[in-house]
Amino acid sequence: MGKVLYFLKTKKVKDMNEQACKELQALWEELKKFKFDVTWLEPLVESSLATRSYVEKALEAEKLKEYMVVLELEIKRVKTKLDVVEVNRDVERDLLKEKDFKEISLDSELGCGNWRPKIHS
Repeated sequence: MGKVLYFLKTKKVKDMNEQACKELQALWEELKKFKFDVTWLEPLVESSLATRSYVEKALEAEKLKEYMVVLELEIKRVKTKLDVVEVNRDVERDLLKEKDFKEISLDSELGCGNWRPKIHS
């Protein structure tokens, strides 16, 4: 019984990986062989064994938070790049207007006479 109590006293939730759960399970099975009345201890052991899935989920959540930070930084980087592209597009558009080019839609029909390319000779 001392080993089980010592295990429960010294281990932290974060320590409850697969190996620790196996160790506690083995200690618990060994203790139950002696037929002591340990019903008062059973809920503590069971909840300690159940923390493994909690620890795994908490670690996964932590990884997801880190991934979200990386994605948020990537979003900021891409937005900055988009802003630069939009400024460059506006500058190019203004330069073309100065040269008397007219903006047309690439979806315009060719035969409608909506536009005429400027031919420089």
